[in-house]
Amino acid sequence: MGRQQAPAKKATVYRLVRQEDEPLVFCIQEKYTDSEDFQVSDVSIGGVESLLVAGQIGADEPRWMPHVASLTGKKPPLKNTTSAVALIIPHGAYAYALTWGMGHLALEPSQLDSGFGLRFAIRKASADQVRSLTSHTLDTLARTARTSVPSGAALDAFGVEEIGEVISRLVGRVSTVGLTAASGKRDSYATVRGADGLSIPLGKDPVDLMKDLTFLHQTVEKDSPVKGLEHFEHTRPLRPGNPMIGQLQKVLSASLAPGVGGVALTWPAEWQEEHGEADSYKIRGAGAAGDEQPDELELGHLLKPLGRWPEAERFNALKRLTIQGLNTDGQSISRAIHGDKWITFQVDHDGKRYVFHQGRWFDIGGAYLDLLHSKVATILSRRSPLSISGWPLEVKSNGKIAHATEGAYNCLVQHDDSRFLCLDKKLLYTVQHPRGFEVCDLLGPDNELIHVKRMDGSVSASHLFNQAIVSVEALRRQPDALTRMQEVVRRESGGTRVMPSDFRPRKVVLAFGGRAATPRALFTFSQVTLARCAQRLAELEVELEIIEIADVQLLLNKDLSLVKP
Repeated sequence: MGRQQAPAKKATVYRLVRQEDEPLVFCIQEKYTDSEDFQVSDVSIGGVESLLVAGQIGADEPRWMPHVASLTGKKPPLKNTTSAVALIIPHGAYAYALTWGMGHLALEPSQLDSGFGLRFAIRKASADQVRSLTSHTLDTLARTARTSVPSGAALDAFGVEEIGEVISRLVGRVSTVGLTAASGKRDSYATVRGADGLSIPLGKDPVDLMKDLTFLHQTVEKDSPVKGLEHFEHTRPLRPGNPMIGQLQKVLSASLAPGVGGVALTWPAEWQEEHGEADSYKIRGAGAAGDEQPDELELGHLLKPLGRWPEAERFNALKRLTIQGLNTDGQSISRAIHGDKWITFQVDHDGKRYVFHQGRWFDIGGAYLDLLHSKVATILSRRSPLSISGWPLEVKSNGKIAHATEGAYNCLVQHDDSRFLCLDKKLLYTVQHPRGFEVCDLLGPDNELIHVKRMDGSVSASHLFNQAIVSVEALRRQPDALTRMQEVVRRESGGTRVMPSDFRPRKVVLAFGGRAATPRALFTFSQVTLARCAQRLAELEVELEIIEIADVQLLLNKDLSLVKP
């Protein structure tokens, strides 16, 4: 007796957003429907008029053939040909696309329902049988990691954090109850892969397939994520080709001018790669404004030249602009980094919050924001008993009066209270940090590491929070870091202060000026970085406390005296 054939077979299915009266051919990229190598056919699947697209994606010769020829003098007559099939089945406001081979390449990317497969997986997968996760860190240092446990494991084994990580792909075991693949069994399971697409066993018979697609649809539309996987859909990056990106780009472009708001200066991911502290910045590509080389980088250095462009052209002008860090000798300590990597932007649009960060757009869900705000509010409630100087005004180089720079403020604190030592821009050079790192802005009376940032709405504090982590980790793990710190403290204090030989950081203080230290004062990505900073410091058994610095309407003179302006 022959072996009974399984009623279902694994395929990859995508969901596309469409207007119900739109032709199904709109779900396929025009370059494929117009190609002589592809055939488009009307078919009926379980009585539903559908579309079959099949063809071959070929190349005259492999791209590596010229390398073979340059080495051997011979060019074998080889070609690369890949088969591609997509079956488009309408379902109300959506269409479901089953793909085989490279069929997914033919789908129109602007209509893809991003994360559809992941949303199904987190509603059906067992939280104890996750086999692989692909995660992306939402931080100033963007990282992507894929972690696999072939035999399956509980979610805790993957070390995923609720705050600061996006999951884009999940491989896990799901019950096939409700699908053709179950074939009447109570305990039938299958391994699925969920990302934008969903790899899952689907019925071979047209009627069974339609039932399976209805099951997938109902699951994503009506079911809740399983316990332990809820936060996976709270936030997600927008994929290239997402139609929302074009709308958001217009909003961002209109905001790239002085006084508009919503934009903050941030530090690119690669700035974390041991560049050290810049003494000045070379800004090129600012157009008619000409190149600049300010000692301190401010948001206005980017926005002022962009404001001269028409709204629709500002974003492209920002991408052409570059910023390069220079040391005290005027030598480069970084490559010229394009302007779009130096800003973060957030906007509420159509009831959702979107964030532009590190050159990418993210959809930040409401549930994620609630969780983030709650965690950050708890962190910011831990106030330090230290009392420090108010933040004064100073006369700028252009003759205008504005708030003093952070460097000047840190010097004032030491001037007003000798228990504090200013270590602003006093770098520690170690084996692991040959270009130096800043241990803190101020060293407190009990050797607290105090990091100062003015939160005036135009600067992201993410870089500050990462500096705090770098400093603590270096002092905890690198023996030469403590030696260098002892030398710097002795030098800067004139020998009046000595660090203990067994010093280990016990307390970090974040001192905020310009605005109240509340979640609303921080951009969304700064909140993410603060939450991750607090978690990392707690793992290192270091306390984190907060100070709010009050503004004072007094003028700071060069001798650090204060007078009325």
